[in-house]
Amino acid sequence: MSTPIPILRDLCVPETASSLEDILNGFRAHQVLKAACELGVFELLSKGQSFEREEIVKRVGINGMFIRSFLLSLMEIGLINEKDEKYSNSDMAETFLVQSSPLYQGGWIEQDTGKDSRWNDLTEHLKKDKPESYAFDQAPKTDFIKALGQRSLRGELQGVAHEVVSWDKFSEARNVLDLGGGHGLYAIALCQVNTDLQGVIFDKPHVIPETNVFIENYEMSNRLRAQGGDIDTDDIGEGYDIVLASHVLYKFRKNMPEFFRKIRQALKPNGLLVLNHWFCSPGCIPTDGLLEMDKAFLSFGHPLCYIEKFNGLLKDCGFRVISTKDIPGTFGTSNLHLALKTEAVPDFLQPESVPCCSPR
Repeated sequence: MSTPIPILRDLCVPETASSLEDILNGFRAHQVLKAACELGVFELLSKGQSFEREEIVKRVGINGMFIRSFLLSLMEIGLINEKDEKYSNSDMAETFLVQSSPLYQGGWIEQDTGKDSRWNDLTEHLKKDKPESYAFDQAPKTDFIKALGQRSLRGELQGVAHEVVSWDKFSEARNVLDLGGGHGLYAIALCQVNTDLQGVIFDKPHVIPETNVFIENYEMSNRLRAQGGDIDTDDIGEGYDIVLASHVLYKFRKNMPEFFRKIRQALKPNGLLVLNHWFCSPGCIPTDGLLEMDKAFLSFGHPLCYIEKFNGLLKDCGFRVISTKDIPGTFGTSNLHLALKTEAVPDFLQPESVPCCSPR
């Protein structure tokens, strides 16, 4: 049976059309933000500077016929202000989109939405039947390390550092290992509080040059050093008072006892293990689709499962959990576990394998 030809005059447009347009406007708003960053608009208007439309046209080099709607769009999404026909950065733009700001997010925005973003090739990415497998020396790229550093400063790093500093033995700590630390900002943050603390930021060899840039920028070269190696096979040292591992366990999800064995060897007696990771929501049922997809992109396909069993796993592996905390961040909540190395030596028997309740 053929489909009847619609009578165009009588077609009814439901109210949901406006919702569809709202989705498309999200894309348009992103393009306005992207263009403003590429044109240097926020740098031009930084540090309290303000200019009239004609001056902005001349300085950033765009066609004047577009400037009115372009600036109005930036105002509508909260990135610039207008007063007496002069335009300046909003507080949001000055905080997150000016390169000299300590909370600058330009690198993360580019990684999250630029040409190399998985979101730009989402159809193909959704068809993959397993997480991407990289050669040891190929991932992550150093630009991505820089972007991760920017992302961590949107609350997550501050929350973790606050909890670690609250540990009653923190002032006595002298050596820290930031395992898989990349940008090293977690170790840097702790060293800024405890002036007697020094240590190592351990990551893949090709990441180390970028790590050294962070160390130098925060004037920590005399207290922190970057060490390249493979967590699986290389020596990570010993005698540490604190070992940090933030978003590292995902690749070890199938053999965490072996990972924790290595951590125990690196820690002093009663040393502190700091674990900061995403876990599935109860029942592994996503509660925010876009957020869960973003986390899946960054956690080797899926966050960790069964947080209710994690304390028991740590106990079996020779640690005593002293604190758990939900840490708000860019991707919602991560789960922080602080645990002390116990005196009892565990046997590190492989626990019964429990499949993740979300398909991989």
